[in-house]
Amino acid sequence: MKVSASLLAVLATSAAAFDKYQPWGKRDYACVNIYQGIPNNSTVTAGQTIHLRFNRQPTTHCESPLTQYPGDAYSVWLYNNPVRDRDTISFDRSVKIVGDIAESTGAVDVKIPRDLPQVRDGSVWYLRLSTSLSTAPQMPTLYDAAGPFRITAA
Repeated sequence: MKVSASLLAVLATSAAAFDKYQPWGKRDYACVNIYQGIPNNSTVTAGQTIHLRFNRQPTTHCESPLTQYPGDAYSVWLYNNPVRDRDTISFDRSVKIVGDIAESTGAVDVKIPRDLPQVRDGSVWYLRLSTSLSTAPQMPTLYDAAGPFRITAA
């Protein structure tokens, strides 16, 4: 009985929720702030337009001095069911929504696609806004992720 109880405790610990602020890849930092967008654990409809507002002000997730380097064009992607596997993120599906967003705009309207791929769990989507700093040492990627949220059919 002690063995099964310990095993359950280990399994419960390893099944912790996905932390969207942990790096999604090498030299990846949560240094973009989406301060208007999709609330966590909300539901959106396929075809719905989401108004994202963002900046690169320092936060509790990123105190880095990377704000001194200009960001390249931003892009917005949807990720279904991201899961941490050692030091990388795996996911069931990803869909690029829009790219070539100038950092100086600080805003973008994105439309949730109507023709999303089939996924095992439609209640675990994340929207990731990211850029890279091609003039900074080691060319890091900066991002913020909104979610998790559910996407329902229109």
